[in-house]
Amino acid sequence: MKKWIMLWAMGSCVLGVFAQHPAKVSELKKRYVTYPFTDPDPIASAQKLYPYFRFDGFTNTAIEKDWKTVILENDYIRVQVMPEIGGKIWSAYDKVNKRDYIYNNGVVKFRDIAMRGPWTSGGIEANYGIIGHTPNTSTPVDYLTQENADGSVSCFIHAYDMLSRSNWTLEIRLEKDKGYFSTRSFWYNANAVEQPYYTWMNLGVAAGQDLKFLYPGNQYIGHDGDAHAWPIDSQGRDLSNYSENAFGSSKSYHVLGAHSNAFGVYYTDHNYGMARYALREDKLGKKIFLWSQAGDGKIWENLLTDQSGQYVEIQSGRLFNQNVPSSSQTPFKQLGFAPYQSDSWTEYWMPFSGIGKPKEIQLSAAIQIKRENNTLLLDLDPKRPLKDSIYVLDSIGTVLNRSFIEAQLGEPTRLSLMVATDSRPRYLKLGQDYFNLRTDTSWSKLNRPTVISAEVSSDTGQTKLLEIRDLIRFRQYTLAEVKLKELIQHGATSQTYLEMAKMAWFKMEYQQCYAYARQALSMDTYDAQANYYYGLAAIKLKKDNDALDGFEVASLNPTWRSASFVQMAKYYYRIKQYERAGDYIAKAVVANPLNIDALQMDVLVQHKKGAVTDRLSHQAILQYDPFNAFLQFEEKKTFSSRQEFAAEKLMELAIWYADLGEFESATDLLRSGQKNTEALIWLAWLTRSNKSISQEWLNQATQSKPAFVFPFREESNQVFQWAKENSKSWTIDYLTALLYRFRNQPQKAREILSAVGQEPTDFAAYYALKSSLQDTSRIDLAVQMMQQATLMEPQEWRYGLHLVELLNNSQSYKEALKVSTAYHRKFPKNYILTLAQVRTLLLGKEYMRAEKELEEVTILPFEGATEGHRYYVQTKLMLAYQFILEKKYKEAKLKIAESRLWPMDLGVGEPYADEKNEILADWLELHLQQGNNPGNPDLLKKIAQRKPSKNRYELMLRKLAEEQLKLSKGEGSAAKKEDLKGMIPSDHDLFKRIKEGTLASYWPELIRKIYFEQDQRLF
Repeated sequence: MKKWIMLWAMGSCVLGVFAQHPAKVSELKKRYVTYPFTDPDPIASAQKLYPYFRFDGFTNTAIEKDWKTVILENDYIRVQVMPEIGGKIWSAYDKVNKRDYIYNNGVVKFRDIAMRGPWTSGGIEANYGIIGHTPNTSTPVDYLTQENADGSVSCFIHAYDMLSRSNWTLEIRLEKDKGYFSTRSFWYNANAVEQPYYTWMNLGVAAGQDLKFLYPGNQYIGHDGDAHAWPIDSQGRDLSNYSENAFGSSKSYHVLGAHSNAFGVYYTDHNYGMARYALREDKLGKKIFLWSQAGDGKIWENLLTDQSGQYVEIQSGRLFNQNVPSSSQTPFKQLGFAPYQSDSWTEYWMPFSGIGKPKEIQLSAAIQIKRENNTLLLDLDPKRPLKDSIYVLDSIGTVLNRSFIEAQLGEPTRLSLMVATDSRPRYLKLGQDYFNLRTDTSWSKLNRPTVISAEVSSDTGQTKLLEIRDLIRFRQYTLAEVKLKELIQHGATSQTYLEMAKMAWFKMEYQQCYAYARQALSMDTYDAQANYYYGLAAIKLKKDNDALDGFEVASLNPTWRSASFVQMAKYYYRIKQYERAGDYIAKAVVANPLNIDALQMDVLVQHKKGAVTDRLSHQAILQYDPFNAFLQFEEKKTFSSRQEFAAEKLMELAIWYADLGEFESATDLLRSGQKNTEALIWLAWLTRSNKSISQEWLNQATQSKPAFVFPFREESNQVFQWAKENSKSWTIDYLTALLYRFRNQPQKAREILSAVGQEPTDFAAYYALKSSLQDTSRIDLAVQMMQQATLMEPQEWRYGLHLVELLNNSQSYKEALKVSTAYHRKFPKNYILTLAQVRTLLLGKEYMRAEKELEEVTILPFEGATEGHRYYVQTKLMLAYQFILEKKYKEAKLKIAESRLWPMDLGVGEPYADEKNEILADWLELHLQQGNNPGNPDLLKKIAQRKPSKNRYELMLRKLAEEQLKLSKGEGSAAKKEDLKGMIPSDHDLFKRIKEGTLASYWPELIRKIYFEQDQRLF
C-alpha cells in the first residue's frame, strides 16, 4: 500500500520564519495598584499555625507600589515571577496568540484567605508544608536567576517552612525553543522525625461560560474523601462544563479514575486552552476549585481583583486529595514525610490553540484526531519545532504508517495519514512521545477502590489507630493524644505503642518515648519505626549502645535505612570517629542519593580528614538546592537570605552544627545574623565554656524583648533549661512556656509561669500567654491576666478582643460590653472588634443596638467565615421574637423578612435559594401564622424538606415539622420514642418545650444553641 502525507498550515505562520533566539531572563521593578496587608499578631498562635503569626490588617484603599519582578521570555512565551509575593508565578503570556494563558491579576489585592491571612488570586502558587496556602505565599522568598548553557533560563525560588522544618526550592525554567515552561520542585525534610506531607500547585485561569475542564476520570472525591460520579453527576449535569456548575456553593473536585499525564482547560468559543503535563507518578492529584456562581462566590471577584474578572483554579498534587481529618474514614488517608526524605518532580505548563478540544497532550504537541475510513486526520499544535518521523503503530508496536512532519512552533498543523481500512491504529509516535489513538476512554479507566470495603469495621482498633496517626500528621496533637489514651485502654498493639512513642517524642518526654518504643519492640523486634524511635530516644537519654542497636535493626528496612545510617554517622561524628562516620554517610547516600543531611556531613567529614574536598557532594546539593545555607557558610563563612524568616533558617543551621558538637561554627553563624532573644540564649549556651562571654550573651538575652519570638524546636529545651539554671528571668520562663504549650504540655507551661517571681512590667504578650494557659475552672484568673495585658499595651486591640471573649464566656456581659464599647470606639474601623461588639450586644439582649452596629459596619470577607451575616440573622430574629411577645405582629413579620436578606456590607454574598439556611426564619414565621391552626402546610413542608443539616437542633425542627404535617393530613402523631430517636438526653427537655409550642419557653435557648454550633470563630 502506498503511503501519502499531506500538510498545510491552519494558523499564522509569522513565527515560522523566525530564527530561535536564546531565552532571556531579566529583573525589573513593576508598579501595581496594591491593596496592602498590615498588623501582625504579637500573640502566640494556636498549635496548628504555631510558630507563625497572622496578619489581620486589610484595606479597600489602594496605593501604588513598585514590586520586584523576574521575567523569563523566549520567542513564544513570557513568564513573570514575583519573588516578594511568595515567589508566585504571576502570569504566563502566550506571544503567539497574544493572550495570557494563566490568569493575570492586574492588581495586587491581598485578602484574608491563607492560613496567615494575606493571599492574592491568579498565577501559579507553589504550596509545601501541612496545608494550603503556604505560610510564605505573600511574603518575600529567596530567589536567583540563571542563564543556562543550553540557551534556557531559570528562576529559582526558595523558602524554609517552620511548620515542618523543611526546605523547598522551585526552579522555573524556560527553554529557548519550547512552547511551555517547566517547574521543578525539590522538597526536603531536614528532620530526624516524620512530618506532615502536603504539596499542591494552584493555578488560576479565567472563568467563562465557554470554559470546559479537560480532566480525565470517572469519579471525583471531596476534601473528606467521599466519592461522586464525574463528569456527569446524579442530576445529569456535566460538571466538566463551567456553565453547568451554576448550583450549590463553591466546589472542590479532586478528579480520579483514569490513567493520564495531562489535564487542563479549553475555551470552546475561542478554540484555545492550556494544559499541565507531568509524569503521573510525580503528581497523582488533579483538582478543580470553583467559586460559587451565585452571590456568595461573585463577591470574591471584586474583592480579589479590580478589572481582571472571575477566575477558576486548576491544581496538581502529590496525593489524590487535599484531605481533611474526616478523609481518614475513607481510603484517602494522610501521608507522612519520612525523616530526611527528599522529593523532586517536574511539571510543564503550556497553551494550545487551533485544533479544537485536544484528544491528547504530550510535550511535543497537543493533538486532535479523527478517522475517516482509511485516513487518520490529525490536528497538531506543536510545542517545539517539529522535524521528525511520525509513526502510526498498532497495539503491539507494528508500524502501520511512517511519514515525516516539519512544522514550526506556533503553527497549528493538519496531518493526513493513510492506513489500511481493516487496521487498528493504537499509537502515534512523534519523537519520544506516544499518543494514544483510541477513541473510547475505557482503556484509561482505573479500578482503584474509592470506598472502604464493607467487611472492614470503622470501629476496629486498627481503624482508630490510623485515624490517630493521621491526626498527628495533621498537627492535631491534643485530640490525637486523647484518642490514643482511650484506645490503649482497650488493649494495645505494637503500632499503638509506636504512636505513643511518637507523641512522647513530640512532647519532649524522651524517657516515655524510650519506654513506649521498647513496648512496641517487645511485640515485634524487627519493627523498623519502633527501632528508629527507640534509637532516637536512647540518644537523648545517653544510652548509646541502645541507640546504635535501634538504628542498626531499623536499617534492615529500606524505608528507614538512610535515616538510620545518618543517625549512626552523627553518633560517630560526635565522638570524633570520622572514618566510621564517613562509612555510614556513604551508606546513607546509597540508600537515598538526595539525603541532604548526609551530603552535608560528607563535606564536613572530608574537612576533618584533611582530604581534598570532593565536589560531588557539593554538586549534588547545589543541583537541587542552590540556596543551601550550609554550603554558603562552609565556603564563604557568611549567610545570605532575603526570605521573611531568614533568621529562622540561620537558626536551623546553627542547631544542626551544635547537634554535631561543632559549637564554634554554630556560634559564628549566630553571631553573623539577626539576634533575637532565642538566638542570644543559644549563644550563651554555645559559649558556656567561657563564663564571661557566656554571661554577656545571657545578659543581653534577658534584657531583650522577646516580641514575635516563638520557640518550637525540641533542641531549644535543653538550652532554656541551662539558661534557667544560670539566670532568674521571666524572659527565659516565657520562652520555655511557649515551647511546652506548643509541645502539648499546657499544664507544664502553666506551672512554669506560675512559679515566675518577678514578672514583666512592659510585655503584654507574657500575660496573654498566661491567660490562655489557665484552667477552664479558673476563668477569673484568665480575665485578670488579660486585663493586665490590656493595661500594658492599650494600643494592641487584640488584647481587648480576647478580654471581651473571656468576659462573655464567663457570662459577665455588662463588663464585656463596657470593654467592647471602649475598644470599638478606639478602633472604629476594625470590623473584627465590631463583630465582637455585636456578639456582646446579642448576649446582653441589646438587639436594637446590635442592629444599628450592623447597619453601619463594612466587613472585608475572609474565606470560610460568615459571622457578619449570622449575627445579622440572629439580630433580626431576636427582634422579631421580642415583637411577637409584645404582640406587634406587623413589626415581627418585617424583621423576619429582613432576616432573609443578604446585605453586601456584611462580607457574605447571597447564595442560591436552596443553599440558604432559613429554617429559623421559617419556624418563627410558622409560629406567627399558626395561631390556633395546626400550621401552614407550605411552611411546614418547606421546613421538613430543608437541606439536610448536621446541626441536631435544626434536625429537631425538621422532625417536628414532619410530625405537624402528618397531623394536618389527619395521619396522627408519631410515637414518642421515635420523637426522641437520635437525640442526646440533654436535648429531650428542649424538644418537649418546642413541641408544646410556647415560644418564650424555648426560642432564646434554641437560637443560641444553633448559632453556638455554627460559629466556631468568635463564639
